[in-house]
Amino acid sequence: MGLKLEQFIFDAFAYAPSTALFEVLREEEFAPVKNANGASHDTPDSARLMLLRLHSRWVVAAGGFLTHSVPLYLTGVEISPLCSYAGENLEAMCRGRTFHAPCEIAF
Repeated sequence: MGLKLEQFIFDAFAYAPSTALFEVLREEEFAPVKNANGASHDTPDSARLMLLRLHSRWVVAAGGFLTHSVPLYLTGVEISPLCSYAGENLEAMCRGRTFHAPCEIAF
């Protein structure tokens, strides 16, 4: 038996002197982890895969190429936050290079 404690961002609004909201692309900013691995959605594994897919898009946008030995929807590239926090400054590392997924790009 377990107890799941959960709160939502809206619960904090009553305690804030003011609030501001902004709209973002869900696939770039939101990867919830609400359930254990093995559930159908919102698991650590699904959040990890969403991050790998985001980083793979960054590599391609920076001029890199991807190869893979398993289906690309099951894997991707991980970029160290020491290299890039939001996809910036990757051109020098990625342009014209081929990365074999799964892999990590680090300093």
